[in-house]
Amino acid sequence: MASTAAGDATRASAIATDSRIASSLEPQAPDASTSGLFGSGASTARGARTRERLVAAAATCFAEYGYTRTRISDIVGNAGVSQGSFYRHFANKGEALLAVIEPCVRDLLCSTRRLNATGLDDREALVRSTVAYFTTYAQHRHLMRVTREASSAQDGSGFAESWLRIRAEFTERTARWLRRLEREGRIDADRATDLVADALGAMTDQLAYTHIGLPARAPRVEELQQLGRVVGELWYQAVYGSRSP
Repeated sequence: MASTAAGDATRASAIATDSRIASSLEPQAPDASTSGLFGSGASTARGARTRERLVAAAATCFAEYGYTRTRISDIVGNAGVSQGSFYRHFANKGEALLAVIEPCVRDLLCSTRRLNATGLDDREALVRSTVAYFTTYAQHRHLMRVTREASSAQDGSGFAESWLRIRAEFTERTARWLRRLEREGRIDADRATDLVADALGAMTDQLAYTHIGLPARAPRVEELQQLGRVVGELWYQAVYGSRSP
């Protein structure tokens, strides 16, 4: 009974954390501030400072050791706090990683939000949006690699479920754009819109991982531009086909 209650508490805590992330993914004005999107997760100034130290320490440990090899003792040792302090802020290691990637998710959103606000109705706009996404991904490539590792760990932390919900928000943004184009008669409506959006997102995410996150060397600017152009062209062909916006 006690273990069931603990598991329920862990899942509830993880859902609350990724809900803060997911709620921030709705399109906003391109100049809207991104500060305060996710909340501090602490009720006092001292608690907020401790949480910030833990998040910074966790980011360092995850980037250096990966998800599986990082221990909570590594995180608290790096932060200079007790294990009790860790558990006052996070239920487990997966929840700590969710806190670490919040800025990454925010930056990935904001990198394309400005372009989405002006529309992605031509080939070059799609290319620019994709280049912006890959460039931002490259800035966080070590943590994005850890995210991939953690999402397949199945360690009971709830991270995989949280990451799927976060990713679904990005997919839904693409699906909303496709449905708008369908309503306007700019693309064919006889397609599985949600599945198309998911396929485009999965292709982009996998290419980002294999070409940016996984290699030992960070990509050069021209490599990011080439990757963005190729993927942007693929998006254009998949969405518009032979039609011209």
